[in-house]
Formats: sequence, structure tokens, C-alpha cells
Amino acid sequence: MKEVYRKRLVQHSSRGNRAGLFAALVLSCPLAAMADGGSVTGAVEVTPAKFLEETVIYLTDAPGKAAPKTVQMDQKGLRFLPHVLAVNIGDTVHFANHDAVNHNIFSPDQGGYNLGTFGAEQGKDHTFTKPGLYIQLCALHPEMQGFVFASPTPYSAVVDRDGKFTLANVPPGTYHVAVWNAHLKAPEQTVTVAAGKPAEVRFSLKR
Repeated sequence: MKEVYRKRLVQHSSRGNRAGLFAALVLSCPLAAMADGGSVTGAVEVTPAKFLEETVIYLTDAPGKAAPKTVQMDQKGLRFLPHVLAVNIGDTVHFANHDAVNHNIFSPDQGGYNLGTFGAEQGKDHTFTKPGLYIQLCALHPEMQGFVFASPTPYSAVVDRDGKFTLANVPPGTYHVAVWNAHLKAPEQTVTVAAGKPAEVRFSLKR
């Protein structure tokens, strides 16, 4: 009887060790995948500087697909906040209204859409299925204007107040880096990303 109990205990311990090893492997896989990726960092100089906030950096031809997510663009103080939003194909934007007046959301770009009119503390959703720029307008307040940029790849970022940006977890390879700005243009650049290392690019946008 003691021998049977001992064998069962050994078998249970062995199964526990295997389960623990499997769990460790599963948990380590995402970390290993992240370690294999690099990043694209840099800065954008814009003249006039007032146009800096309307700048998005993105890779045009990197592989991969991001899991869809929902992000928010607010209507507050008769402004779109954030003024520029970068999303991936398949992402949904929740347009919220935190003003005390009615608002409308529409865009004429990429086939266009009109989400209708909605009141305070309400919102509307739109899922972006085509890459490109979508200007955001309100039919009730023509002075309002915002931008949603749907990137063709999962690697895009709106520059910060200093014009800096980081595209993280980029697979090793050589890609084209492009810049979008609401008023200015600059040619694409080529960047080579190595595993676990940053690759730097800089853009200068002028009239």
C-alpha cells in the first residue's frame, strides 16, 4: 500500500513539474518575441513649429497585424482631443461628447462616413478598415477639426511636444519610414532594424 502511494506521489510531482515547465515556457515566449524586435526612434523638426502636433510617423511596409482595440477621441471645449490620433486597421474609435451641446461626427475621406448627431455624455463608434487619413468634422460646429490616421502597418506614432517618437517591437528588417503632416511633406526614408536595438531617423519639414 505504501509503495502504491509513493508511486502516485511521484507521478503527481512529475505532472506538476511538467505543468510548471510548460507555464514557464508560455510566459517566456512573449518576452522572447519582444527581445527579438528592435525599435525605430527619432525626432521631427517642423517649420513653422505650430504644425508640429499634426505629425505622424509610420512604417509603410513592415509585416504583422495588431489585435484590434478601441481608443477614444473626445469632443470637449469645441475641440477634438487628441487633435491627431494614430490607429491601426481594424481599430475602433469611440467619439465621445463631453461638451454641454450636441455634436456631429463625419469625414469625407476614404469613402466617407457620417455618424449623425449626439448629445452631451453620449458617443459614437467607428471602425477603420482602410488605411489613410480621415479628417474629422462636426456639421454643427464648422470650426472644429481633427485627424485620425489609420496606419497601413501596426507601427505608427504621433510625435510628442518635442517632435520625438518611438515605434516599438519592430521585427528585424529594412523598411520605409514615412511622415504625415497636415500641412507639410517630406520624402520617405529607409531604415534597417536589428534585433534588440534602436534605429534612428530624423525628419525636417519646411515650407
